[in-house]
Amino acid sequence: MIKTKKFQLTKKEYFMFLVRLELKRRGWLFAFMWMFSTLVLFTGKKDSFSFFIIVVGFMYPVLTIYKYWSFANSKENKIIFNERQHEIFPDRIISNMGEISESTIAVQNFIKVFELKDLYLLYISKGQTFFLPKRIFETREDENWFRNEIFLKVKNK
Repeated sequence: MIKTKKFQLTKKEYFMFLVRLELKRRGWLFAFMWMFSTLVLFTGKKDSFSFFIIVVGFMYPVLTIYKYWSFANSKENKIIFNERQHEIFPDRIISNMGEISESTIAVQNFIKVFELKDLYLLYISKGQTFFLPKRIFETREDENWFRNEIFLKVKNK
């Protein structure tokens, strides 16, 4: 069993996580749209369809990032930014949210995991995740234990 440090996500940190996940998922689409729009801009005819392609190609990625910024800064998501601490066992994770609540999730309920440079994501469902920044582990050994006992087991299931 390990216990993490108390931590609190900031709006900026949460926004950056969301953007990085979107870029991992659809970065190729954004790059294609920008390249195609640039190609049309410099080589295409100057008709209304070309103008539409250019506007959509450049604005869609910008509007998508704006959507994530507004989601991260929404007052309705304030629970995401509450201080929390996790106790991680080989078969369950107990999450304490300050003095407010405590929840337990069995490791077998995680359906998917994902890792970024500074973050572990454990998916409970398609739209629900546990964000575990790597900075919350007390020691490198704690992080290695989590990675081997929880993360890799869920990943290889």
